Amino acid sequence: MQTAKKLVLVDEFDREYKRLQRPADVVAKTDHSLQLSDTLRDQTVADDRKVREYVAALHRYLNVRKEVPVQAEAKPNFGTLLPAGRGRRRRKRHSWSPY
Repeated sequence: MQTAKKLVLVDEFDREYKRLQRPADVVAKTDHSLQLSDTLRDQTVADDRKVREYVAALHRYLNVRKEVPVQAEAKPNFGTLLPAGRGRRRRKRHSWSPY
């Protein structure tokens, strides 16, 4: 029996689009997880520094949220406005003359 070869066309733009569609929290968790692994595998760093770096990376990993925190709207405080007539002062224009 003859073997058949299959040709598969792959669209590079489709790959990039699917990568962009991934949720941000998943991407962040993956990056932080890889950073944790790299920290443990690094043989050039002393153990005490490695522990500090691992704990810092672990805190970043655990504090990734799915929802973006909602910020309160800033409201103007009208009690601190300047009295009328005391706003910005204009600078006097200097005309420069050649030597």
